[in-house]
Amino acid sequence: MAAVRSIVTGIKNYSEKDGNKNIVLLAVYLMIQTGVFAMLTPFFITAANFQNLMRQTAELGMVTIPLAIILMTGNIDLSIGSVMGVCAISLARLLKTGMNIWLAVLITILIGAAIGSLNGFLVARMHLAGIVATLGTQVMLRGVCNILTGGRPVSGLPEQFLSYANIRIFGMPVSFIFMAMIFMAAIFIMQKTSFGIRVHAIGYNPRTSIYSGLGSDKIKFIMFTLSGAVAAIAAAFMLMRFASAESKFASGYDTDTLTSLLIGGISIAGGSGNMIGALLGFITIATLRNGLNHMGISAIFQTVILGILIIISAVNFKKKN
Repeated sequence: MAAVRSIVTGIKNYSEKDGNKNIVLLAVYLMIQTGVFAMLTPFFITAANFQNLMRQTAELGMVTIPLAIILMTGNIDLSIGSVMGVCAISLARLLKTGMNIWLAVLITILIGAAIGSLNGFLVARMHLAGIVATLGTQVMLRGVCNILTGGRPVSGLPEQFLSYANIRIFGMPVSFIFMAMIFMAAIFIMQKTSFGIRVHAIGYNPRTSIYSGLGSDKIKFIMFTLSGAVAAIAAAFMLMRFASAESKFASGYDTDTLTSLLIGGISIAGGSGNMIGALLGFITIATLRNGLNHMGISAIFQTVILGILIIISAVNFKKKN
C-alpha cells in the first residue's frame, strides 16, 4: 500500500503543478478561436449552427471520454473511427430489414462492446502494445466496412429512426444530454472512486501497479470494452444525423479524439490528465472543425492543422517533463 500511496502522491503533485495551468490556457485559446470564427463566418454564431455544433461535440465527446481513461492507463486506442464505421453500417443494415429500432441499437452496442473486448483481450491478456493491437483492428475493421457496404452507401433508413436526431431536452439535442451524462459519470468515477485512483496509478507507474495488486489487466479490459460500446452509441447518433453509412464513416475520428486529449493535457505516456482537460479538448476540436467547414477549408487542410496541434502538444508535454 505504501507504493500505491507514493504513486498517488506523485500524480497529485503533477496535476496540481501543470493540470490547472493547461486548462486555463486551453480555455483562453478556445475563447479566442470562437471569437475569430464569429468574426470571419457570420453563420457560425447562429442558433442553427449552435445546435449542429452541440451534436458534433456530443458525438466526438462520447468516444473521447473513455479514450481519455484508456490513455491515463498508459494505453491508446486507434480503432475508434473504424469501430464507429462497422457499428453504423451494421445498424443501417439491420434497420433496413425492418427490425425493431431499439433491438437493432442494442445489437449494435453489443457489436461495439465485442470489438472493444477484442482490443482489451489483445492488450490486457496477450500483452500487445495498445498502438499495435488497435492499429491492427483499425485496418481490419475498415476492410470489414468495405465488405459490408460493397462500396455503396447504406441509405433509405426509417423516418422514425432519423427523427430521433431532432429530439431536444431543455433546448439541447438528446445526444448532447447523453454525452453530458457520460462526462459527469466519468468525473465521479475518476475523482471519487478507487477505480479512478487505480487508473492513474497504472499509467503513472505500470511496474509498481502490477506488484501492488491493482488489477491493471482487468481495468484495461473493462475500459477497452466500454470504449467499443460507447463508440457504437456515438455511431448511432451520427447515423441519425447523416441518414446513411458508407465505408469511410467516421474515418477521421481516430485523429480527432487523440488530438482532443493531447491538447487537453492527457499524457499519452499515462498517469496524468483530468476529465476537465478532456472536455475542453474535444469542445475545441469540434469547434475548430465546425468553424473551418464554414470557412470552406477542405478536410485535407483541416488534417494538416490537427497534425500541427498534435506536434505542439507533444513538444509542450516533453518540456514539462
